[in-house]
Parts: sequence; C-alpha cells; structure tokens
Amino acid sequence: MKRYLHIYSLTVADIDASRRMTAGAVLCYFQDTIGRFLSEANVSAFDLLEEGRTWMILEFHGSLSGEMPAWPGIVQVEVFLSEITSLKAYVDYIFRDVRGNIVTRGTSVWVMINLKTRRPVPCGEVQRFTQQYDPLNHVPHLRYHFPDDGQSAGAVAMGHRVTRLETDFNGHMSNRDFVRLALSTIDPAAIEGRTIREIHVRFHQECLAGETLDCVCAAGKDGRITIRIAKPDGTAACLVYTVWI
Repeated sequence: MKRYLHIYSLTVADIDASRRMTAGAVLCYFQDTIGRFLSEANVSAFDLLEEGRTWMILEFHGSLSGEMPAWPGIVQVEVFLSEITSLKAYVDYIFRDVRGNIVTRGTSVWVMINLKTRRPVPCGEVQRFTQQYDPLNHVPHLRYHFPDDGQSAGAVAMGHRVTRLETDFNGHMSNRDFVRLALSTIDPAAIEGRTIREIHVRFHQECLAGETLDCVCAAGKDGRITIRIAKPDGTAACLVYTVWI
C-alpha cells in the first residue's frame, strides 16, 4: 500500500481573512508532498533533470469542505499513484485536519517529458517510478470536461506581467501562482458569503518572467466562476473553474 503522508503546520501566508486554509495553499502543499514522495524513490523532477526529463502537471482537481483547517493548526496530506496509462500518471490526494476529518480530496494528471523535444515519454520507461504504484490504490479516471471556456459575454479582463518571483526552479511561472492569479481575478462581490467548494485547473502552456498575460473572469450562475489566463496571442495558458457555495 504505497502511500505517502506528510504533516504541515499552517502558516499565515496560506490562510484567508477567516484564518482558514486557502485553495491556493491546497495546491502548494499537494505539490510539496508529491515532490517528497517521488524524491524518496529518486524520481522527483530534480532527479529526472539529470536524465534529460522532468514532470509536467496537466490538470488538478479538488473538492473542498465547507470548513477548512484554521491557523494555527496542522493539515495531514496523503498522496498516492491511483492510475498509470501509457503516457499519463494520476496522483490522488487526501487532506485531513487535526481530528482526522477529510477536508479536501482530489486528483491530478501528470506527464513525464523529454527536455529536448518537450514531448511526453512513457512513464513505464522509468521502472523506479512504476514501482511506486500499488494496484490496491487503483482508481479509474474519466476525462474532465470544463463547462466553460472563460470567454463568456460580460467577462471582466485584467492584465498581469509575470514577475521573477512567480517562477519556479525551471524558470517558468509556477502552477501555484497561476492559481493564485486566477483566484485574485474574481470580484469579491461575486463570492460574498460563499466558500470555494470545487476547483478544477488545466495547465495549457508555460509562461516566462516578463510575459504579459490576459486574465478573463466569467461569473456564471450559482457561484460558478471560470477564469481563463491567456497569452497576448489569445492562446490559453491556464484555465481555472471554481464552484462557490
């Protein structure tokens, strides 16, 4: 039963005005946990760089409870490989509060890419990675269809210039900052009195420091909000769909 568990102490940088853990922090702690998990098997992004490969996340999905852990407090993060296809690896996660209650759970989609060609390579080519998969953890995944492309009429747009501090070790805008940027685009009036209960993210392409991005936020019915982050040529860099209740 190959699962990895790590416990974090919440920091003030990862909470909202009500001292509750934010959706952006969920992605941050998840990525750190999966990094630790893969590092123990010598197959983390840093390990793969020596072989001319790296990991790229394609999608992130999560369901959040109505009461996230509060600061000061802890959160327990458990991750495990739930499915491996010819090219994609699915990593599921479960967040629990100090009492052991599940507060967040979801899945993510990853591919291993060749750094020279920027093309995906079969995960099975790295045996020490596939050895981290336990059939007992298998969960079949269906393709998630985003209900809105973020270009609805009446959407409000704002521009953003990627800063050096928003890039990670590979020089690209970090996934966490994509999500933080998307959530900061939402008009507070559209979510007043609501809490985020679902978040779905699709990462389309990488962005470098200095690039200018266009953020388009479209608020639908019943607290459903889509944020599309695009490059100046109109091609999508990231799409975030959220549900607030």
